[in-house]
Amino acid sequence: MAFTTIRSHNLARAVTRASTRLIASGAAALALAACASLPAPAPAPELFDFGVLYEQASAVAPQQPHPPLMLAQVTANGLPTSSDLVLYRFAYLDGYALRAYQQARWSRPVEELVAQQLRQQLAQRGPVLEPGVRVRQPDGQIPFVLRVDIEQFEQRFVSAQESEALVRLRATAMAPGEGGDRLLGQQVFTQRVPAATPDAAGGTRAMAIAVQQLGAQLDQWLNTVLPAGRGVGPE
Repeated sequence: MAFTTIRSHNLARAVTRASTRLIASGAAALALAACASLPAPAPAPELFDFGVLYEQASAVAPQQPHPPLMLAQVTANGLPTSSDLVLYRFAYLDGYALRAYQQARWSRPVEELVAQQLRQQLAQRGPVLEPGVRVRQPDGQIPFVLRVDIEQFEQRFVSAQESEALVRLRATAMAPGEGGDRLLGQQVFTQRVPAATPDAAGGTRAMAIAVQQLGAQLDQWLNTVLPAGRGVGPE
């Protein structure tokens, strides 16, 4: 009777251990299956900037100097809030829908990239001050102010395999004064540059070239609205 009880007890223990191992194995299998069914993490977006265009711009021979100029903070009122998005539009399908590449981003907000490009190009012909700097020259004159707003900055597809960069800037030249700023001139600049490839890489490259070309146009325009070699006289 004692022997039968011991055998029954040992059998129960063996069954319990086997059940435990079976349950553990099943749980592990379920966990592995669950992990295998999880979606793979999305790759990090590719980052773009204006590349060697800065160096190319600095290699341009200086022309007639312009007076000291303060480049105000560049704004992008025509763009979505997230201005690091690389935007495109299928003009041949739906010209009213603005889209953004999922796996492409600008390395910094577009306003900062444009400001850096313009500042480097304009600095070839005279001092360009940082936003908010208010200084008087030795003769008491105050630097002029240039404001730039980005109205459009996108890749526009005219067909499935053909696209172009479309960049539009609004520039305003001001003469600051104690009684208020005086408008010297305002101009909208638009530039289109064909993209070498119908993708984000081709679009961002074309947009960078467009900004450089607009910088040259803006430089020539300033030569017509700013008095050469002079700032704003003391009041």
